[in-house]
Amino acid sequence: MGAAAVGLVALTVSPVNAEPDTRATSPRGRNPLPSPPQIHALDFLLGSYTCDYTPPPGGKPAVLRLTTKRAMGGHYLYTDASLEPGNVVGRSSFGWNPVDGKFINQYHDNWGSSGNYTSPGWKDGHLIFKGPLTQVITPNATGQTSGVKLDLVDDYQVLDRGHFRDTTSFTFPDGSTLQGSYDCRRQ
Repeated sequence: MGAAAVGLVALTVSPVNAEPDTRATSPRGRNPLPSPPQIHALDFLLGSYTCDYTPPPGGKPAVLRLTTKRAMGGHYLYTDASLEPGNVVGRSSFGWNPVDGKFINQYHDNWGSSGNYTSPGWKDGHLIFKGPLTQVITPNATGQTSGVKLDLVDDYQVLDRGHFRDTTSFTFPDGSTLQGSYDCRRQ
């Protein structure tokens, strides 16, 4: 939306008979700008993983299957994931925000949940993303349902080649926190 808005602004301030500026158009099949070196800090996510979920007390164990690939000439990673039980299918997009100097992660799933998180980067073996999550409680095909706004923390640790853990904390509006973890191994 932001890039489109910038493009529209540029068109509205151009002289009426001026030729369009094509300098910003990338050559076909080539990315004019190499991916930022910071994105390689996320390479541990690349590939297909099976993750065993250990829920907070009272929750049910689950299995998360995810596949992460590079996108947009290596500027981003995207992860397609499915969680059983629950038939949840989600997608995360990871990237580097060069203006703020932070990693970004956007999440969406087929229940209608969505979130936006940021991370300053690796510190003491942890890559911690934080941000708001709107979690759907019960999916509904009408497009209207109940949910809750949470603060989410994803704490990634690489345990070995092809093996990482994501400890996830959910903080509810009343201040209570639940924590679970995903133990992920490359297939």
